[in-house]
Amino acid sequence: MPNHTNSTELSFLSFPTDPNIMNQQQLNQFKENYTNMILDGMDMDSLIQFAFDNIMDNLKDWDEEDIKSEILECYDEEMLNDLLPVD
Repeated sequence: MPNHTNSTELSFLSFPTDPNIMNQQQLNQFKENYTNMILDGMDMDSLIQFAFDNIMDNLKDWDEEDIKSEILECYDEEMLNDLLPVD
């Protein structure tokens, strides 16, 4: 028998039409649980590669001016100069 006093237990009672559909809060918690499970299974090298790939993917449509503006906004001109490619 389910323990309805346990706040971490999912309850689908709020969906009388379809008991298999989560509300937004339950779905967000489900996503967070899955994300944490994935992260817990990663070593540091995997986490770094994952972060690198995601950042590169986010930057794929940025042009040179977008990147320079972002660096200047978040850091400074010295950092911008340090990051420019050397021929």
